[in-house]
Amino acid sequence: MITETHTYSCTKCGSSNIVRNGRNRYGNQQYLCKDCRCCRVLNPKELGYSAEEREEALRVYQERSSLRGVERALGISRPTVSAWIKKSSFSSTVSSESSSGSGG
Repeated sequence: MITETHTYSCTKCGSSNIVRNGRNRYGNQQYLCKDCRCCRVLNPKELGYSAEEREEALRVYQERSSLRGVERALGISRPTVSAWIKKSSFSSTVSSESSSGSGG
């Protein structure tokens, strides 16, 4: 029988003097550092959407699909897709202006 031992350290002070301290409202295990009295989740889940999901949503929107269509097809809310569109159009506008530039 093989047993694995995990050694965790506090994300705030780096101490290894930590103990389990219940669960948060999302069901993640929390740990309490006995040195700095900080209570945190050591391995938090990554929030948000991946870059691939963003690219796919923008590609679907550029293929003349509506915001509601993107929302239905991919399950991403309209305000989120709208913010990505605004950010991508702003960055593409800035890059095209800087590349054409008026040298003088």
